[in-house]
Amino acid sequence: MTDCLFCKIANGKLPAEVVYEDEDIIGIKNIKPEAPIHLLFIVKKHLEWKDRFSEKEVTLLGRLVSLAKKIAKDQKTDRAYKLIFNVGETAHFPHIHLHLLGGWQKDAPLRNV
Repeated sequence: MTDCLFCKIANGKLPAEVVYEDEDIIGIKNIKPEAPIHLLFIVKKHLEWKDRFSEKEVTLLGRLVSLAKKIAKDQKTDRAYKLIFNVGETAHFPHIHLHLLGGWQKDAPLRNV
């Protein structure tokens, strides 16, 4: 999608602070962090939520979660972190992306609002 913000980041047309990248996924720092560590993991191919996903897409979504877990450990925030997919009206962008929030020095927030 040519006007999609995340597609532009994935294609290198917009700058981002990249923390991870492979041929299918890019991980970046959120420009408006809501936690000491706030990363976004984005599928490079434009993919939106739908009723059914192909087997390849399901595998890719699983890789997003697995990768976020690995990066949380690398960032030393695996004591307490949140993984959040925003879907429907809660999503600012329809392009699928996974938030990793963590890095709290004291008590981690138990609520998501």
